[in-house]
This record gives sequence, structure tokens and C-alpha cells, in this order.
Amino acid sequence: MPPTYFDRAAFGVLTARPASSSVPQSGSASYEGGFVADIRQADVTPTGRIEGGLTLGLDFAPGSTTQPVEGRLHDITGEFLGAAVAIDALPLVPGNGRLVLTQDGGRRGGAVEAGFGAELPLAGETRRLDIAIDSPLRGAGGRALAGPVTGTILTAPFTDQPHVLAGQFHATAE
Repeated sequence: MPPTYFDRAAFGVLTARPASSSVPQSGSASYEGGFVADIRQADVTPTGRIEGGLTLGLDFAPGSTTQPVEGRLHDITGEFLGAAVAIDALPLVPGNGRLVLTQDGGRRGGAVEAGFGAELPLAGETRRLDIAIDSPLRGAGGRALAGPVTGTILTAPFTDQPHVLAGQFHATAE
């Protein structure tokens, strides 16, 4: 069995942490964690569930700025439309990841938004899987992330009614 990356108890602890007001002025950090998402046809009928790991790399810069994010979702397993799901990695969509840093006097905060996606075979058809996450940097030094997972699965030619993903994620800096 693949490792379980998402931990519901850890998610609860991390979401209870306030948004950080002490994000670093420089350097970088690697965040590791996991996600889980339920899948529903047109946001109504259950059609599956997936979970996997999350890796993010953040670079901090002084002042208020927007920085690119590096990362991927990995070791994704679960079930969709009765078929097993096994995806080694889902890449960050180019230009779809950012760290927004804010400075207010001596207080410094930040938030991460990232979108992952690719066309791949799911349940016997080529489908477009897109997953988005967003979270403020949480706790002392902004060492944690935790928030919602949203997304869609579309079948080629990608004009049908989507399967909608809704879930949670968490990650902490090493």
C-alpha cells in the first residue's frame, strides 16, 4: 500500500494556527504534506476519491512582492468512476503558482496559491485533471500551510459537465 500523506488530525491542528506575521525576509523553504479530495459529478453524485502527497518550494524576498512557486502533487491514488487511480506526479501548471508576500510595518505575512494539472488517462478515457490549493502561511515563521483543495476532471473534448473535486490539504516546512 502507498503511504498516506494526508492526516486529518494534522489538518485540524494546522488550520487552527493563525496566519503568520513573521514570514522570513529571505531564503527558501521546502514544504511536504498531503491532500485528499472527494469527486462528484456536477458537484452532486459521488464518483470517487483521491489522495496523495504534496511538495512545494518557496523562495522568500524582502518587502511586499509576488514570487513564483515550485511544486507537484505526487503518489496520487484512489478511485474514479469505479476504476483505480494511480498517478505518479501531477505538475504545477506553468505560471499557476505564486507566493504573495505582504509587509505591514514589522509584520510580514504571505499566502500560497497553486494550480496543478495535466491531461491523462482516467477511467479508460483521456481526461483533464486540475487541482488547486490555497492557504496563508501559518504559525511562527510561516512554517505551515493548510486549506481547501478544489478542482475538476473534464473528459475530452473538455466541454462536458465536470466532475468537481473538493477536499483539504496540509504541508509543513522541513
